[in-house]
Amino acid sequence: MSLLADVQHIDANAAYHPSFAGIETRDRIRVRMRDGLVHDGAYMSVAGMAFLLTRVPGDLLDTTIGPLTADLVDSVEVIKTWASISSERHHHSRGERFPGSEPVTAMDFEYRLQRLARAIGSEVNIERKAQLVRQFDDLADRISLASGKRAWVRAEGRWSLTSNAPPSLKDLWQADVASPSFMARPRPQDFDPDPAVRRRRTIVPAKVIADPHSIPNVYRALRGAGLKARIALAGDPVWRRAEIQVDLRDGRKGRFYASAKPAGDRTLWRLAWGGNEGATATRQRISAQRLPEYRTLVALIPTGALAS
Repeated sequence: MSLLADVQHIDANAAYHPSFAGIETRDRIRVRMRDGLVHDGAYMSVAGMAFLLTRVPGDLLDTTIGPLTADLVDSVEVIKTWASISSERHHHSRGERFPGSEPVTAMDFEYRLQRLARAIGSEVNIERKAQLVRQFDDLADRISLASGKRAWVRAEGRWSLTSNAPPSLKDLWQADVASPSFMARPRPQDFDPDPAVRRRRTIVPAKVIADPHSIPNVYRALRGAGLKARIALAGDPVWRRAEIQVDLRDGRKGRFYASAKPAGDRTLWRLAWGGNEGATATRQRISAQRLPEYRTLVALIPTGALAS
């Protein structure tokens, strides 16, 4: 039975004890009852009624005491506020602050994140490693660094322990393309504490903009034609290597992948079925290839693409 169901028969005016005024949910309190019993636990309020969550030694689950009505309670003492408890837990989970000055500029944030990443990579104590990871994420949260870019900084930190050479995407990911949500090289402005700076677009080389067969231009054309396209896998940088997922129908029933990779000064494209395998999938592919959207897709993929 729920707590609300338990208290429906209680008169709210009679149930409230003035000693609970100002106490916040989850504050640690000590309640002295009129019968002489004393209970310690976490305060909880339901429908204006006071309850105490406490745990008997040896039990795995909390026990709920209440409602603590005015006729039952003699006095209430706050042992520790939830704000204080939460602060202590936060400090313990981070441990001693990693040495270094407080970052201010974009270069400061980048440098400190890189140092933390190297420290995480070299730390052998599991508990301390977890604390450093939390410190790393706290700092990355302050600049809203995307998860894929955090992964790059962390992986680059491990890489730097054994190599002085700047890593490529393949060095860190074992492939020349990756989902941007999993691994992506941060841009210099990604470390800037100013959100307006972080939102600035990446400058694409002029020759890429001028090439109608470049990845950005083909991707823009696909989206402009109303096709449901997204960058599924990206290289480093994305305008040199990418895999664009195009869904002509929901799910995998009409999915195709347009893959692009550099070949000298040119970009080579290949269009491939992205659905499942087997007889049913073959029928789905053939059906999708009869759609007018598929003809649009083929027309927008540069000449020379291998359609399959």
